[in-house]
Amino acid sequence: MGPYASTADQFLVKAFNQGIVLHLLRVQGPLSRADIAKVTGLNKTTVSVLVEELIHRHLVQEVGMGASSGGRRPMLLTLNARAGFVVGADLGVDYFLVVVLDLQAQPIWKRRVHRVPGTDPSTDVRQLADLIADGVAAVSPTPLGLLGIGVGVHGPVEHPGGRLLFAPNLGWTDVPVGELLRERFQVPIVVDNEANAGALSELWYAAQDADTLFYFSVGMGLGTGIVINGEIYRGAAGTAGEFGHTTIDPSGPPCTCGNRGCLETFVSERALMRYLQGSGAEKVATTQEVFQAADAGEARAISALAQLGGYLGIGVANAINTFNPQLVVIGGPIGSGGHHVLNSVRRVVERRALPFPLSRARIVVSALGEEACAIGAGIMILQEFFRIPQVKTAGERTPEAVLGGLKGGRGQQDPMAWPGPDGAHYSTVKSSS
Repeated sequence: MGPYASTADQFLVKAFNQGIVLHLLRVQGPLSRADIAKVTGLNKTTVSVLVEELIHRHLVQEVGMGASSGGRRPMLLTLNARAGFVVGADLGVDYFLVVVLDLQAQPIWKRRVHRVPGTDPSTDVRQLADLIADGVAAVSPTPLGLLGIGVGVHGPVEHPGGRLLFAPNLGWTDVPVGELLRERFQVPIVVDNEANAGALSELWYAAQDADTLFYFSVGMGLGTGIVINGEIYRGAAGTAGEFGHTTIDPSGPPCTCGNRGCLETFVSERALMRYLQGSGAEKVATTQEVFQAADAGEARAISALAQLGGYLGIGVANAINTFNPQLVVIGGPIGSGGHHVLNSVRRVVERRALPFPLSRARIVVSALGEEACAIGAGIMILQEFFRIPQVKTAGERTPEAVLGGLKGGRGQQDPMAWPGPDGAHYSTVKSSS
């Protein structure tokens, strides 16, 4: 093995160990240096060296003295959540939503504005970029500044290039969203399907005990994000999750995709309005008004939501039978309907899902509501920033082996793979003999 390979190995192990330390501080902090050494198995000298560099890089901070078990009180450490920030955006059918998140994925700024349907894509992306710039300008200066921008869009996306392939509810085809934004911002930019972003946000915020998750985003359309073994499942072409375009009735209503009887034609805000009109109810302006009417006991609103929930239950049962998830999350605007939708979903699932996979599945509404996509888009940037290298040495030092099951794949990712304040960039170069 030559000297260059040896140096690369040293950088790789250092990046791995620093990623492990940041992971622990993000999910379990505050911790002392001795706590970190005990959990990771690293010696105290190594931990001290790693921590000092992370403090120098503004990623870790000392937050005070901990309790003593008989000797000196230990200094406690935590992730410096305000060392930098990321932006997450949801490019919706009739709105733009932008959030600014700190390094713990906590929102520190957000704004939602109306989108005019029918606007050409370049104008829409320019308006979204202006809103992103407003968010960046509103944040107080941080040591690392803006780390990247994530955008969720309502349609399949070429991954990782960020080209929106087809969005029938937007009327867009083959739009280079990522490329258009890179003309304005010189930071990493990730563009992904909005349901993938929503699934990731649920995984970080509310589903730390679930490795397999199915997220239904129900709004103007129906998207799904699939998480398998803690990672977004993308499929061969990167477009997995178009569950809304599975056919449940070949003779059903025409879909915007050109097919008939897609699940989306029965489970969407448009479908909800159709059910209301079919019942003879007065026309309502928004989905929120339907929820309010149902909460007030209005029978037609309750019936329409139950009808939509019944069809959604068919989709959920199919997902449970096919993917055997631990958790099914109903999000998007319809997810805000709470028990009016959820109870109908559960009743249908209990009849249609196979008993064994159903026994392992929980069905809940989103903990993040309509902000799940934007928050998840920002988390996609944090994933890359905090990535732990998947390295194996003679001791099999994978993240899972070191942390005893505290998984590094849930957004705990490698800061050493990101240029630091001094421009340093540590590559994960494999050694060669």
